[in-house]
Amino acid sequence: MNWIFTAIVLGGLISLVLTPLFIRFCRKKQIGQKIRVDGPQTHSTKSGTPTMGGIIFIFAAILSYAVVSVIKYYRYADFSLEGIFIVSVFVLCGLIGFIDDYIALKKKRNLGLRGWIKIIMLVAVCVYFVLFARFILKIDTYITVPFAGINIELGQWYFILPALILISTTNAVNLTDGLDGLAGGSSSIVLAVFCYIAFLEWSILEVNFGIDTAVICGAALAACAGFLWWNTSPAEIFMGDTGSFGLGGLIASAAVVLKQEILLIIIGGLFTMEALSVIIQVLWFKLKKKRVFKMAPLHHHFELLGWPEIKVIIRFWIICTLFAGTGFFIYYLKFIG
Repeated sequence: MNWIFTAIVLGGLISLVLTPLFIRFCRKKQIGQKIRVDGPQTHSTKSGTPTMGGIIFIFAAILSYAVVSVIKYYRYADFSLEGIFIVSVFVLCGLIGFIDDYIALKKKRNLGLRGWIKIIMLVAVCVYFVLFARFILKIDTYITVPFAGINIELGQWYFILPALILISTTNAVNLTDGLDGLAGGSSSIVLAVFCYIAFLEWSILEVNFGIDTAVICGAALAACAGFLWWNTSPAEIFMGDTGSFGLGGLIASAAVVLKQEILLIIIGGLFTMEALSVIIQVLWFKLKKKRVFKMAPLHHHFELLGWPEIKVIIRFWIICTLFAGTGFFIYYLKFIG
């Protein structure tokens, strides 16, 4: 427990202290976000806000994890490949987002990488993800069915699932990152649940890599919270695709390592809801030439209904907490059933 607490304190403090320094650097270098022209008109005032803040909380989380891991290894000669795997996916997905942000800033536009290039890069990370999981971690190829308490063995077909989880989660978190603090706060809630699940796996079920998974999740949630201090409405800095893609990769890899692939849909229910709103909007428009929502993702729909931005954010945080709490309750049933 002390390792998790140390990681949380370090991650939060590093992010809280470095973020305002990064904001000043961005303003000095005129590194600012370009706002999409087809978005809500109220967002036009956000143009020029410093972006790529994900660099800070990714750095804070990884530095915190590294410090704790080095001390733990020095004292007990203990480390896990699972922790290294989660961190590596965190960094690789964040790197894709960074390239996207950099190109957008360089070309002074809202969009960076072309969609097909981004997909190719994500597929490359998926290949790494699957190969590492299969040949180095030798991860079990079953999925656990919630409530039923049974495991379904998928064999080699299982490895399609982690790839789908990585792609869907990174894009879902990225879609959620449309309002000040929405993605950061929601990710912190989801990571808090995975941190506690990992802790229980380690402390009760004696899963040795659970502690390292809890440490990186704890470091990241605290780093997000530190960043959120500056990212809440009205935001002084945005996380950019650097942050949203990195967080998506972290959440996806933690879920796979902890064998909570199906529960991720519930624990990250807000992200699921946001992604589904886009899918529904696109499919329905192609079929019927009509829109289901005033605008997708879903948070923009409520903005256009007249809800103030801060009300949308707080209510979506509440929804995220309810989803995450429900997912954790379902997980915890195996200890009391």
